[in-house]
Amino acid sequence: MKTNKLKQLMLAAFVAVTLMAGVGATANAQTVIVRQRPVVVYRRPFYRPFWGPHYVTVVDPIASAREQGFSDGRSAGKSDAKKGLANNAQSHKHYSKSDSETYRDAYLRGYSEGYHEKRNDMLSENR
Repeated sequence: MKTNKLKQLMLAAFVAVTLMAGVGATANAQTVIVRQRPVVVYRRPFYRPFWGPHYVTVVDPIASAREQGFSDGRSAGKSDAKKGLANNAQSHKHYSKSDSETYRDAYLRGYSEGYHEKRNDMLSENR
């Protein structure tokens, strides 16, 4: 009789230790790590037999910032050259308020190209 009680006590202790060890492992297993994956911009048709071609659009945030920065800078540069203002890209709020280094680099390239393009056009018209 005493051996049965001893066996039950040992079994209960073993189960308790096993459960306590399992609790720590499941708490760590419940941690969720979310990673955003980079995305690429392209439109590519694929053929669906009954409905014709279907287009898929995916956006890459770095390429998008580069294109938007260049476009904004180019239009601002042309506008400044047309108004006769100095070649100063840093004075624009689009440049100074941007958090993206990619956007700023593209903005400077676009501004320089737009400013010089419009300035050259104005000089060639005056000749």
